[in-house]
Amino acid sequence: MVNLKTFVGVLKLTEETAQNLGLQSLTPMDRLILTTMWEKYEKNEHGFSLVFDDFTKDCSERGISVSKAQLYKSIKTLISKGIIEKLGGQRSGLYTFVK
Repeated sequence: MVNLKTFVGVLKLTEETAQNLGLQSLTPMDRLILTTMWEKYEKNEHGFSLVFDDFTKDCSERGISVSKAQLYKSIKTLISKGIIEKLGGQRSGLYTFVK
């Protein structure tokens, strides 16, 4: 029961924080993509590459399936919310988190 109580507490804290940041509208898939991007960002804060084939390989190792449309929809959402920004030109696959 202690694990469930901790889990629910973390969920509640996550939802409160999302609301405070104006991110409550992020879908569960947006959040999954966001956390995956953050892992890449921690390895290279000057810009991380996000290529669909590599991304889906990483996700499939976790047992998660992400469509190309979903990935780019989430990227568009995260850019519009001011969380990430695209580096380079239109066809560049480089991104970074907004400071």
